[in-house]
Amino acid sequence: MEKIKIIIAYDGSNYKGWQIQPGERTVQASLELAIKKITGKDVRVQGSGRTDTGVHALGQVAHYEVSEESKMNSGEWQRALNVNLPKTIRILSVEKAPIDFHARFSAKAKIYRYEVDTSPVLAPHKVDRVWHHPEKIDGEVLKEACQLYVGTHDFASFAVNRGNGVSVSTERTIFSVDVDSRQDTVSMSFNGSGFLYKMVRLLVGAAVRVAEGREDIKWIKEMLRDPGRNKCQYCAKPDGLYLVEVSY
Repeated sequence: MEKIKIIIAYDGSNYKGWQIQPGERTVQASLELAIKKITGKDVRVQGSGRTDTGVHALGQVAHYEVSEESKMNSGEWQRALNVNLPKTIRILSVEKAPIDFHARFSAKAKIYRYEVDTSPVLAPHKVDRVWHHPEKIDGEVLKEACQLYVGTHDFASFAVNRGNGVSVSTERTIFSVDVDSRQDTVSMSFNGSGFLYKMVRLLVGAAVRVAEGREDIKWIKEMLRDPGRNKCQYCAKPDGLYLVEVSY
């Protein structure tokens, strides 16, 4: 068998997230259908992680295995996949990977970016691609709040239980958070070892809440100091979230 690694970009607006769900349109299902059209076989695609409904990707990574008899090179795979995929999903690159490579378990870090538009009227081409939030956000306070997340913390207060009965550690390491505030746009980039379900959106929601002056910054400090006792209730919309890069 050959292991194929792909990097994928997609507009998640019209997908029920990455993971296959019965009766739903998902990115993983679309990829597997495209591969079946090419090979005539059912092939499981493994992603670096799940993105939620409405979340986008600029650099999602996945892998799949095919028989060595296929004899398709990387360029042929890329062209064939893009021909058979919806235009909202594009394969940016294809390469053969070592047999021990795993898109999820081999990942060392991920970068997510969150985009907020604060203009009074949202431009039509930004619909479903940013969080439209036409209220004053103090950029310096936002930076101060986001810096609290840097380091290794128990992020139990910034995670949602998937409801599948599986217990996971809520400790994660965030290497950096970069905040870029311009006239009508606020961008936050989170570089971390991994992220819990809805974690980035909850981190953004909390930081924006503080930058609006609706909560004191001590509120975030308390949730990090006493994880899980109180939960952040402010989850930013999925529209503005992008999986930018996965590092190996």
